[in-house]
Amino acid sequence: MEKARTLMEMTNPEAEKILEETGLAIIPLGSVEQHGAHLPMGTDYYAAESFARRVAAITGGLLVDFCPFGVTPLHMGFGGTVSLRSETMIHLLRDVVGSLHSHGARKIVFLNWHERNLPAMEIAAEDAQNAHEGLRILIVHAHFIAKNLYGREVGLTHGGELEVLPVLADRPELAHLELATDASPMDHGAKSDAARRDPAVYYIPRDVRDMYESGWYGVIEDTSPERVAEVMRGVSQEAARRIQAYFGLG
Repeated sequence: MEKARTLMEMTNPEAEKILEETGLAIIPLGSVEQHGAHLPMGTDYYAAESFARRVAAITGGLLVDFCPFGVTPLHMGFGGTVSLRSETMIHLLRDVVGSLHSHGARKIVFLNWHERNLPAMEIAAEDAQNAHEGLRILIVHAHFIAKNLYGREVGLTHGGELEVLPVLADRPELAHLELATDASPMDHGAKSDAARRDPAVYYIPRDVRDMYESGWYGVIEDTSPERVAEVMRGVSQEAARRIQAYFGLG
């Protein structure tokens, strides 16, 4: 499947041409946090960028590099995790979006693969739309698209199959599946996990270990090249379809 280059990999004339022709910019968002001994700390950002490269190729939008860090205090008990304050992410997004708007971007996508980024993303999107004439921002949760399409058996877990596959797609040397031997029992934290994702009444956990002692949970069943290609293609196409429908592209 075709993959787009990022803004940092382009020349100025190339970036200007995309913005002039489409007015569309896509910003991947993730985090840097533990994903067990088998996946890199940057899994969430790598996943967001991998899907964003494919979505940008389909939609023709400008793929804009963003900082890899996200809002993830619940993983701070594990060394190496870096968490932004929500207000820091809001300011970063405001500045990036403002720069893009000044160069002609009127349609911006936050393509996200980390759940706790959402509150900051929503505030930043609302502020930016109110501040910049003609700007529209769409938030796309690629991880929920993956769950809806492919998570029936394996679920959307932390460090499980649906997070392994994007790493295998573009950075296979960073995945060490032989070390995925200490997954926490899924039933141990299932009640707490469900409660924090209930749209009606929910809470914010302080530490992921309160739910899953090893920090990660899930099953890893099919990591074949065919499965990797299927999930990368399916999630990217569905994300692109929704972006095109919202902005009236195509």
